[in-house]
Amino acid sequence: MSLVALLAGERHTDRPATACPVIAAYAIKINDTVDCNSRQGLKLLATRIMGTNDGRKDDRAWLLARVCVNEVFSYLMEDTGAPATVIADLPRMPLDIDSSFDFKKLSNDLQMVGRHYGVERSRLADFRYLLRACVRGSTEFVAAAAAVTIVDCARLSGGSIEDNRYWDIGINLFDRLCDVGLSERVPGRVMEESLMTIGARSRAEFVFKPVLVWLINGLRKLPKTA
Repeated sequence: MSLVALLAGERHTDRPATACPVIAAYAIKINDTVDCNSRQGLKLLATRIMGTNDGRKDDRAWLLARVCVNEVFSYLMEDTGAPATVIADLPRMPLDIDSSFDFKKLSNDLQMVGRHYGVERSRLADFRYLLRACVRGSTEFVAAAAAVTIVDCARLSGGSIEDNRYWDIGINLFDRLCDVGLSERVPGRVMEESLMTIGARSRAEFVFKPVLVWLINGLRKLPKTA
C-alpha cells in the first residue's frame, strides 16, 4: 500500500487516498502474513489498486464476505469429507447486496453444519467474527476479517502457497476486488506521471551513480595542497 501511495504521488502511508479502504484493509492483512517472495509479487498489483477509491466499498465488502461463505467454507467442508450433497445444500450469500439478508441465521447455520462435520473451532470462530462484522456494517472490519479467515484456512491446511487453494483465493481476490467498477473508472494522469518519474529516476541512478562514485573516490585520493 505504501507503493500505491508512492505511485499516486501521495505522502508515505499505508492508507493512500487513491485506494478503496476495503482493498487497503484487506491488502494490509494479506501483506503481513505471506512470505517474502509472495509479498514481492503483490507489488505488481499496485497500479491496479490505484483509483479504486470510487465509492464502491460496500460492493467490495460484500464480495469478500460472499467469497468466504460461498467458496472458502465449501472447501473446508470438502476437506472434512462432507458429502457432495451436503456441500451443495450449504447456506450461501446472494450475489448482490441484500440489506435484509439475515447474517445471524447464516452464522448459526454454518456453525451447526461445520461442527457436525468436524470443522476446526478456530476456523468456525473466524466465520462467526466475519459475519458479525457484516452485521455491524463496517466495511473495513469485514475486509480485515475476510483476510484473517482466508489466511487461517491457508495456514491450517499446510503446504506451499503455490499448492494451497485457500492462498489462491486470497491472492486472486485482489483482481476481483479491483474489477469492481472497473468499466466506470478512468486512469488518472498521476499514475502515468508517477511511473514515468520513477522509471526516469531508476535509469538515471543506474547510469550516473557509478560515475559519481568514481569521481568522488578519485577526488578523495588527490593530494591535499598546503
